[in-house]
Amino acid sequence: MKRSSKGLILIIGLILTLIFNSCATLPTSVTYELKHAPFPHPWRENGHTYDGVHYSYEEHYSDSSVLVIIPEAYKKNTALDMIVFFHGWGNSKDKCNKQFELGKQLEDSGKDMLLVIPEGPKFSRDSYNGKVCDEGGFKRLIDELLDSLKRDGIIKEKRIGRILLSGHSGGYYAMGHILRWGGYTEKISDVVIFDGLYALEEDYLNWVMDHNGRLINIYTENGGTKDDTEMFMTWCDSLNIKYYAGETAGLDEMPDDRILMLYSDLGHSDVMHKRENLLKILRSMK
Repeated sequence: MKRSSKGLILIIGLILTLIFNSCATLPTSVTYELKHAPFPHPWRENGHTYDGVHYSYEEHYSDSSVLVIIPEAYKKNTALDMIVFFHGWGNSKDKCNKQFELGKQLEDSGKDMLLVIPEGPKFSRDSYNGKVCDEGGFKRLIDELLDSLKRDGIIKEKRIGRILLSGHSGGYYAMGHILRWGGYTEKISDVVIFDGLYALEEDYLNWVMDHNGRLINIYTENGGTKDDTEMFMTWCDSLNIKYYAGETAGLDEMPDDRILMLYSDLGHSDVMHKRENLLKILRSMK
């Protein structure tokens, strides 16, 4: 019995479709405009003034974009692992990604994770990160992001594996509020502060005591974080919380300790990329 040419064409078409879908490559990055991104926020609808300089709403607090970096090693697993990074003063999501080589360090690590960088106070001297500082704000942001990633075929399911929460300098403020009441706290496996422990120490300490995740704090001599880090270590001593205190210089890989307090002799804006500390941290993740 002969098979019809139409049936044969249909079968070939299905096979080619399957081959194409299996070989289709994902974009290396995608940017979303999200309703639950840090900004806009009512507390900055009139901008912000610091040290006599005014940072307008239009230029600094109206951007609702979120950058997602997709490394070559990323696979559409059932659960999504991600790094969520918050930039500091005078920076932006795109600038910090290039300046600190965030995407490159993720790529070099070979980790199957996405890198998520929300736009914060854009090129402003301000640590306030709008809606992610609100109660439940982080969960709302991540849920909306998952909807967008699922819609675009970047993830299979809207299910989180683990989250590495990180930030540089003023990014600490968003991180502290996320640990306090942002949501998805149980999914945060690692908290990494790059020269940014200026305040909210109790939020970080409470997270350490209530969860089993890893805390890594890298601080410098002149970044304004040394005194607060030393105070944090004193608190840990008084509570019999063990930690590793050392230096990043000469450190080829991150120690296995759950809490790392690492001094860096580098400058405030060099602690992330000059010694590829993020890369070392990613490689040390179990």
